[in-house]
Amino acid sequence: MIRTAVIAATATLAITAPAYAGTGASYLMSHQRPSGGIAEAGTRKANVSLTEWAAMGLRAAGRSPGSARRPGGRTMTTYLAHHAGGWRNAFALERGILAVVAIGKNPRNFAGRNLVTALRNRIDGNGVIGGTQNSTYWGVLALRAAGVPAPRGSLAVIRGAQRSNGGYSWSASAGPDADDTSAAVMALRAAGESCSSRSVARAYSYLATTQTSSHGYALLPGSAANSQSTSWAVQARHRCNLANRQALAWLHARQLPSGAYNYQPGVTTTPAWVTGQVLPAVNGKAYPIG
Repeated sequence: MIRTAVIAATATLAITAPAYAGTGASYLMSHQRPSGGIAEAGTRKANVSLTEWAAMGLRAAGRSPGSARRPGGRTMTTYLAHHAGGWRNAFALERGILAVVAIGKNPRNFAGRNLVTALRNRIDGNGVIGGTQNSTYWGVLALRAAGVPAPRGSLAVIRGAQRSNGGYSWSASAGPDADDTSAAVMALRAAGESCSSRSVARAYSYLATTQTSSHGYALLPGSAANSQSTSWAVQARHRCNLANRQALAWLHARQLPSGAYNYQPGVTTTPAWVTGQVLPAVNGKAYPIG
């Protein structure tokens, strides 16, 4: 499931300097390693999935991530090509396709692989993509990013996965949450589903239950708002041109002088990961980003 970032380390700090001294895109690029990949704050080794999300965030911010490099280092394209052979399961292929499109390359011919065919081979006879419900949501997003029509069976799977409260979950055994509901909406909309359709309208109703009094969105109703869940929800609502002014204000208040975004008010954790996934929302974009 694409939940909020895995918490590797948490630091609580007081924010006294003005926000926006840096930009989120510049912050991400400051964490590019000589390999071309992006490393989390406090680490030296680039991370493949973080680099994939960073590529999408940078593209949303108007950058050209594929050619980005530190002096003397390799490009992000080179880094992703080096790791493309490891994209084996459906979810890895989906992130890979989305990142390859974001860097301006062809997912049908990247690092000697046809990533689109590889993903299509993971669609079963019922339209399920991969092993979990949310890999079907992101599978549709990846196929649409590659210019491929969404399989009708996969869209039926998404509609059928909706719970009675309108939400979506990452698997049949889990409860619904804001992140997966947002992903399902983005997938349906990317495939041409109407904003007035029952599935989309009911999903928006569920998302409303996860918005807090501070106007940020939480992963679950009644929980504290966080930046990534807020970004997912803003992106999903953006797909139907719904107002996001207050939620965006909540996100803007999370930005640090470095350009990075806090996970929650006063809480900085995996800031590169958070920033990469917030950039689409604050730049008026939504997945898939190309």
